[in-house]
Amino acid sequence: MRCRVAVVAAVLLAAPAAADDAPPVVAASPAPDLSGDWKGHWESDKNGHRGPLRATFTRVGPNCYQVKFAGRFAKIIPFRYATPMTVVGSGDGVVLLSASKTLGPLLGTFSMSATATATTFDADFTAKNDRGKFVLTRDCGR
Repeated sequence: MRCRVAVVAAVLLAAPAAADDAPPVVAASPAPDLSGDWKGHWESDKNGHRGPLRATFTRVGPNCYQVKFAGRFAKIIPFRYATPMTVVGSGDGVVLLSASKTLGPLLGTFSMSATATATTFDADFTAKNDRGKFVLTRDCGR
């Protein structure tokens, strides 16, 4: 009987130690909500032009944002561009988005693919005669 009690006690005492040695379980971060105001810049890889850029993200569905971009070209020429952006993937605190919009025969199709976190938005774009990047950030506190 003493032997059985000693074995049970040893098992019970060893169990917490084994659990402490196990690697911690880390839950994946949910995809962030990108709604709100962002700021940064755009740049052309083709011709080196660059300018300030602002954006407002509005969630319009579980996998879609309406995004309004506003910026300047050649330091003085303002532009505005709005497009729906589709969530094409997400996980571990990252959202992957894409957009494509036909701008007419002169400007062709504007396409963008982006990777976003709660505070960063990095996109590559292509257009009829250009390609480049949109780089945006926002404060954590929004």
